[in-house]
Amino acid sequence: MPDKHNAGRPPESEPPFDELLTTADVARLTGLSERTVGEYRTARNRRYGPPFVKYGNAPLYRLSEVLEWMDGRAGVKPSRRQSR
Repeated sequence: MPDKHNAGRPPESEPPFDELLTTADVARLTGLSERTVGEYRTARNRRYGPPFVKYGNAPLYRLSEVLEWMDGRAGVKPSRRQSR
């Protein structure tokens, strides 16, 4: 018999929404500085950082996307900007 209290809700293993993280949260989770996470949001660096959404002026990150980005970056050494 189905549980009438959970009717219409997703299973417990699937949260109804993805947790949103601040820049500080992402910095703690990834071990990057807040400044680096912020620099990854700039137009020229967007391809390096995790995807983000804007809520008003606040950049927010979906936990699942940050974790996926981290998995994709595993073993990748950061490149240094070459001097001209």
